[in-house]
Amino acid sequence: AGAAGAAAGAAAGHAAGAAAGRAAGAAAASDAWLAVPGADAVAEGRALIVAMPDGRRAAVFRQEGTLAALSNACAHQNGPLGEGRILDGCVTCPWHGFQYRLVDGRSPPPFTERVPTYNLRRSAEGTVEIRVRANPPGTATQPIAALPPDAGSGPAGMVQGAPA
Repeated sequence: AGAAGAAAGAAAGHAAGAAAGRAAGAAAASDAWLAVPGADAVAEGRALIVAMPDGRRAAVFRQEGTLAALSNACAHQNGPLGEGRILDGCVTCPWHGFQYRLVDGRSPPPFTERVPTYNLRRSAEGTVEIRVRANPPGTATQPIAALPPDAGSGPAGMVQGAPA
């Protein structure tokens, strides 16, 4: 009984250590940023789709000289928001017309749907970066200034980031 109890205790300790290691790794990943080459080359009112390391996709939109990022999946039926049109600061899902504000991922009133947003920043080298961890649905973000399209690198409209 003593040896079995010791073995069970060791197994529980190993499992707890492994869980703590996974939690630490997840915390480090949540603070990770991914370069988005070509974000500045996106045409006004269009988006660049970014494949995130966790398999999700984000859409980096260019609107009125700024860049903002939302989940690429509509809350209604996962339609491709990055293929939608922007009107009055909202992207319209091309499948069923659901709309989301670029600044916070919320549908305009009286609707209540929300999609996750992503933080963007510029690296010291000037490259646009997206935070790997999505914000909770409906979280306001600060758009960043877009450079003139000819100053960016990479083709617009391509999927960037992790392999799909």
